[in-house]
Amino acid sequence: MGRSTNVRAFICPDDEEYRKQAAVLKACANANVELPDFTSKYFGSDFPEEYLLEEKLEIEIKTHEYHDDCSEGYEIYVSDIPEGTYKIRFYNSW
Repeated sequence: MGRSTNVRAFICPDDEEYRKQAAVLKACANANVELPDFTSKYFGSDFPEEYLLEEKLEIEIKTHEYHDDCSEGYEIYVSDIPEGTYKIRFYNSW
């Protein structure tokens, strides 16, 4: 069985733009209507699917692999951390 290490960054769920767009998505889900254009572009979907709320909190973060004599892993340069990043998660999957 193999193991992989992953790195994910997240914006804060209290981010003003996220909260505004999330409110629109929830209202559309309750009304069973498609998302308006500005919210559709924000979430990347025309349909108000609940999973988009959590998925949108995840943002890309640039990682750099490093290798040493007895170790290997990832580095993140502080200058590469996207603005609005709330937390960075490092996790292993088996």
